[in-house]
Amino acid sequence: MQYKQLQAFLAVIEKGSFSQAAMTLQVSQPSISRLIKDLQDCIGFELFQKQKGRMIPTAEAMAFYEEVKGVVHGIHHLENFAENLKQSTHGSLTIGSTPALATQLTPTLIRHFVDENPDVHISLLTDSVDQLMRGLRHAKYDLILTNHADYHSGFIEEPLIDVDWVCVLQESHPLAQKDVITPTDLNGENLLKLIDEDGMEWHSHKSLLKEHNIKIRSQFSTQRSLSGYGMVAAGLCIALLDPFNASMWTGLNVVTRPFRPQLKYRYTMYYSADHIRSKLSREFSACAKRNIKKMPLYKSIK
Repeated sequence: MQYKQLQAFLAVIEKGSFSQAAMTLQVSQPSISRLIKDLQDCIGFELFQKQKGRMIPTAEAMAFYEEVKGVVHGIHHLENFAENLKQSTHGSLTIGSTPALATQLTPTLIRHFVDENPDVHISLLTDSVDQLMRGLRHAKYDLILTNHADYHSGFIEEPLIDVDWVCVLQESHPLAQKDVITPTDLNGENLLKLIDEDGMEWHSHKSLLKEHNIKIRSQFSTQRSLSGYGMVAAGLCIALLDPFNASMWTGLNVVTRPFRPQLKYRYTMYYSADHIRSKLSREFSACAKRNIKKMPLYKSIK
């Protein structure tokens, strides 16, 4: 059996005549007749009988039609899937990122990638760590950039960078006079609390306070570093936050200071283990790892 024969058979059944099938498939009516005859010869039973000048499907033809319909529609689905995969591989990329990374870091990495691939269309979508992981599992993204998370199956991870977090203060805060902030400096301070989310728990923060027996006030809390910077700028608290977007607050009475011992978090690119990685996503990964440590903004990030 040939695909063209099955197409012709399906069209005749669904359109009701050989002439309408020919118009639908944009071929001549004799071509449809020949394809149907060749199909009958192949399968060994009659598909149509002539009655009162019309070709009427046999009972066997109608039973055969149900199977052929599934096959042909399945091939259409495969053709559409292949075309979408082709576009995804060669023309577009959907990247998911947490808000903190999506503000400056990820756009800068995209800039480097587009310099090398000027015609690529890129969508950058933001969400929480857990929602990004869910979206990746369901093929919403080609890849995601996020805090390292404890997901042990279903994902391929490529470490991007390990980052020392910084102490964020108002410029007028007494601790801003110090070159380096230490755990004992936090005693009695109103330190911003980071709220745990599914997929992201701030273990290093908790261990730090417990290990050094630091007594702090925790009047304010948030789950996003961007809002954390804003709360510091408003004079509500001090905070231990990632340094990615610190430059945005220059001139807004906000300063950062190194924190020792290091409060370190890893940032990772994730891919779904259940889907084939496109050539474009592999190239983005390689480009990101080549360029991230060259960025002037992150020369101090080790």
